This record gives sequence, C-alpha cells and structure tokens, in this order.
Amino acid sequence: MYMNPAMETSTGAVASAQKPQERVAAHLSAAFALRRGGDNVAAAASLETALAEARSTPYEIEFRTRVDVAITLAEIYLAVEEVEKARSLLKEEADFAERIFQLVQMGGTPEQKRAAAGGRVQLRDRARQVEILGSIAPEISVQTWINGEATTLGDLRGRVVLLEFWATWCKPCAEMFPKLRELDEEYRERGLEVIALTRHYMAYRATAASQEEELELMRKVIGEHELAFRVGVSEDERTQELYGATGLPMLALIDESGVVRYAHFGGGVDPKFKEILLKCLDERE
Repeated sequence: MYMNPAMETSTGAVASAQKPQERVAAHLSAAFALRRGGDNVAAAASLETALAEARSTPYEIEFRTRVDVAITLAEIYLAVEEVEKARSLLKEEADFAERIFQLVQMGGTPEQKRAAAGGRVQLRDRARQVEILGSIAPEISVQTWINGEATTLGDLRGRVVLLEFWATWCKPCAEMFPKLRELDEEYRERGLEVIALTRHYMAYRATAASQEEELELMRKVIGEHELAFRVGVSEDERTQELYGATGLPMLALIDESGVVRYAHFGGGVDPKFKEILLKCLDERE
C-alpha cells in the first residue's frame, strides 16, 4: 500500500515521541507537510489526533502549540467547506484560551502572560470571523469620515463591499493600501466598494485635541497613499470586535445581499480572497 512520504515521516516521529508535547508537535509538523503536499484529509486527521491529545492532557501541552493546532485545523475545515466544524472548534478553543488567560493573570510569568494574551486574542478573533461567515454583515459605526462621503452597509446593498480594518502604526496595513487601491481602480465600475476602517488607538478616550492630532496623522497616511475610496474612523472598538479585527489588517468581503462571504486577517491577500471577490462580482452582474 502506498503511503504519503510526509505521513510516513510523521508516523515515525510520533512513534518516537515520549511526551504529549512531543507527540502533539510531531503531528502538527506532519500536518504542515501534508498540507503543502495537498493532502488536506490526512493533515486534518493528524491534527484531530493532536487536538484530542492536547485536550486530554491540557497542562502538558505548550499553549502556543495548542493554538497553532486549533487554528491550522480550523483553516483545513474551511478549505474543505466544513464551516460548522471550524466554527465549533474555534469556539471551544477560544473558551479554553480565555480560561488559560484568566489563570495566567493570577500567577504567570510576564512571558506566560504575553503568550496567553496573544493566543486568546488570535482564537477569539478567528472564532468571530468564522462565526459571521454566511450571515448578514454587522452594521458599521463610523464617527468621522476622513475620505469620501458618509455611508452605511445598508446604503450599499446592491454593491460588493470590501471592509479593511487598519491602524496608522500597522506596517502590514500600510503595505496593504497599494493592493486596495488596485482593487478599487480595477473593480469599482463592476460594483466594488472599498471602505478602510480604523479607530482612535493612541488617543482613545483622550481629549478632543489629542483625537484631532491623531485624525491629522490618519489624513496624512491616506494622502501619502493617494487613496480615493472611503476611509472612516469608528466611534470605539465595538465595530472591530464585531468583525474579529483586533489583529490587523483584517479583511471582510460582503456580497450585494449584505452577506459576509470572506473574513480573515489579511496582508498578502490569499488566492481564495480573489476567487470569492470575482464570484461576488459575477453574481452581481
């Protein structure tokens, strides 16, 4: 019987592992190799085994390893259109991460606290992103429009909307702007509406003068990138939380009916995004 070389390697690595952490890490490594080889079924099986062991020995597995297993397995489920499996998995793991975060705050080292906080946010955001897939997009709340006319998602029904969440201090966000400008220029006539959303970070809950200074910085960034599409500043963090956009940049693609068709952290803009975008535009025509 033929055996995928990556699976054969993984079988040997897992068999030689003595501790739960070693076995889980070996399964994770094997899954990465299997995914690169296009074998999502075998990769998912390896990660499901890893997650089962992590859940049975929760305090013997490094938290970062468990987060990586959960996130990777969820992405495979989404790739094979098992959305409900991804949704359930991420919710359970986000709940676990919240418990770990609370425990670590009471007696963990600074390094453990940072790791727990980072994993908690990553799982919580990804769980929220997957939760809204296939649902009507949450309405956006914008306090100030610094580029373009005021609008709402309700007003834009009939067009395909691309929301991008960003911040002035976020380097990947700056690298994203040229790509967004290209998308806007290429597809605006076909019905694409790009909206970049940010919020006050440095001047959050600060004085009006401090917020105006931050607005000026935002305007400067928008001007430097010569953006023609709408750019808005949310009232607070609630809109970002609704979309799972604590991590930046984050993209949400909404079809002409107002349904979220894509939601993920973005930077490189994966091929799946372009495929879904073109499908949404085709459906509109």
